[in-house]
Amino acid sequence: MTILYIVVAVVAGALALSALNRRRTDDLRRPVSIPPPGQGSDADVERLVALGRKIDAIKLYREIHGTDLKSAKDAVDKNRAEAGLGGAR
Repeated sequence: MTILYIVVAVVAGALALSALNRRRTDDLRRPVSIPPPGQGSDADVERLVALGRKIDAIKLYREIHGTDLKSAKDAVDKNRAEAGLGGAR
């Protein structure tokens, strides 16, 4: 009987992980849209970084914070490193 409980627990865990992974994948497949000028946020920058749209993320960061190109690139690279996506390329 104990083995049955273990099997059920493993199957339930696998189904839960599968559902979470599918949701994350679906989020990444949504069309990438850059917010209209003046309406972007740091969350939008992070989303663009997660999608691999580094140049768009830098442009949006510059628009939001009014910084120069180097500062924006450094901030986006730092964000990429924190997200585990690697450093500068």
